[in-house]
Amino acid sequence: MKQLLPVLILSFSLSMFTSCSSQPQPFVAGQDDCHVCKMGLADFKFGGEIITKKGKVYKFDDMRCMISYIKSNTLEEKDISRILTMNFNKPNEFIDVEKAWFAVNPELRSPMGSNAAGFDTKEEADKSKGASGQILRWTDMLARSK
Repeated sequence: MKQLLPVLILSFSLSMFTSCSSQPQPFVAGQDDCHVCKMGLADFKFGGEIITKKGKVYKFDDMRCMISYIKSNTLEEKDISRILTMNFNKPNEFIDVEKAWFAVNPELRSPMGSNAAGFDTKEEADKSKGASGQILRWTDMLARSK
């Protein structure tokens, strides 16, 4: 029994560590829905995730839905571990919103009409903003939403 106790403690510790992971979860077609609008996640170039400090992942199909959820204050800021946007150029790869560049362009046609897409670099965002679009940072995205 004395030999089994360290193994049990290690197993319990590892399960606690993995259950509270703050890693993003790839979108799964036909399985995942947007936490706000309840639409099935289908276009993996848009949207994002909010991950809590306890490891719960909230998935969103569009920046409009994610920002709406953040502004609802349903989830307290102190409980949030990470806020991520989908990388438009690499579907199902996420970027921290504070590091991302957002192109907002009506031609992007995101699922819920924010027409905003996240990019790794300003140069990538610039290529997608088009003549009538703009490039924004995360604080700008929050400020422009109603």
